Amino acid sequence: MSGPRALLLALALALPAAKGSPAPAEVDPLALAAVLLQDGHPDRAQRVLQDVDLAAPEYATLDRARYHTLLGLAGFKQGDFKGALASFGAAVDAGATEPSVQVYRAQAAYQLADCATALGALQAAGEAGQAHAELFLLRADCHWKREAPDQAFAALSAGEGRHGPQRAFTRARVQWALTLGLTQLAVAEGRRFLAQGAGDLDDRLFLAEGLLRAKQFGAARDLLEETRLLQGDEERVLVQLGHAWLGLAHPLTAAGFFARAAALHDPKYGRDAAEVLRLHGRPHAALRANGQVVDQKAKLRQRLALLLDLERFEALTALAPRLSRLGLLAEDEDLRFALAYGFFRLGRFDEAEDQLKRLTRAELFERAGAMRQAMAECRRAPERCP
Repeated sequence: MSGPRALLLALALALPAAKGSPAPAEVDPLALAAVLLQDGHPDRAQRVLQDVDLAAPEYATLDRARYHTLLGLAGFKQGDFKGALASFGAAVDAGATEPSVQVYRAQAAYQLADCATALGALQAAGEAGQAHAELFLLRADCHWKREAPDQAFAALSAGEGRHGPQRAFTRARVQWALTLGLTQLAVAEGRRFLAQGAGDLDDRLFLAEGLLRAKQFGAARDLLEETRLLQGDEERVLVQLGHAWLGLAHPLTAAGFFARAAALHDPKYGRDAAEVLRLHGRPHAALRANGQVVDQKAKLRQRLALLLDLERFEALTALAPRLSRLGLLAEDEDLRFALAYGFFRLGRFDEAEDQLKRLTRAELFERAGAMRQAMAECRRAPERCP
């Protein structure tokens, strides 16, 4: 940096720090603040402006509207939206007529969830309040938050009419339509955007995720199957298809998609496949799927539950050394209790007791007591035990 701008920056750094101290008469603090803002130093610009004593005689003719506008910009660029809103309001009160002041005022108010002020400022901004698609989204979101959905949708339509199809507009429409229970509208809006050639894989997955959240599993499945034809076995498509088929009460098909995602993309989905099969009464298939899980801790947790379901207590208790080595028994006392139960069912009471005595969670004490009582009965009358 050289020339007048470097001189102004040097003068800014040399200004007295005490608040209220007037700047030297030959330095225009507004011009200096403007340069600092332009150079990306809103904090320094703010200090220059705050050092101006508006009551001092030398600043009697200072342009108040510009002063408050620059102070608002300095605050806005630092994320001080409350201070910025107050400054932009003061600028308007001082006679600022630039539409951009109202646009900044609207944006600051929106950040503070002051939608009434934001909408009023956009109205006052006139054409400038419609110059960017983001301002229509701001306007629409404020109407939505004020529980005026018709006005919210109308604002999006107006924005689209002025700026053309926008991803943000479509996503807002889809989200709001699903919130209102208007599933057909959500699907129609999403497909209209896709048909215009503006959408991509992320847009398709966004729409599918919204349908899944709204429990519209059939519509989600149809969209995802179509997407799979276009995109192939993309990871997120396979996973969402798994959730869609699960919602449609087809666990085997769902598990198949999770298993495919595990094989092609990330082994972690093998655990999802196994869990779906386990929860839907397919423990043997679940055990096979569990064998593909790479995360050893997750694999052992799930395998223990599966072996417990299958009553394969020899295999279950054989996991004890690995569970201990990985620290799982110390991390999760439910696993320790399950291991104790396995030893109990095998008649290995001393080993069961060795696990029970290590329990510390109060809610497990009652269950441990019941198991100890059962072991005592078994010792007295072995023929009564399984």
